[in-house]
Amino acid sequence: MTSRTKEEMFLIKLYEMAEKLGDAFTFINPSLVGKAIFVKDKRVQNIIQQLTQANFTRKSDGLISLTPHGLRLVENLRLK
Repeated sequence: MTSRTKEEMFLIKLYEMAEKLGDAFTFINPSLVGKAIFVKDKRVQNIIQQLTQANFTRKSDGLISLTPHGLRLVENLRLK
């Protein structure tokens, strides 16, 4: 089994939660994603900052969504 970073787990869970709502680019409450992978809110904010700076996610009104670049990364991670 491949060991994943918290950032990778966050992206994968964000994708899974968005897909359940019908679209990989749906905006999700980042606290819910963090809780699903057992990460505290302070760490979630750090993860979001890193992922947004790397253009894997985007923020809007306190919610977060994958970017096309982030979706490609998630697809590659899920193949491993």
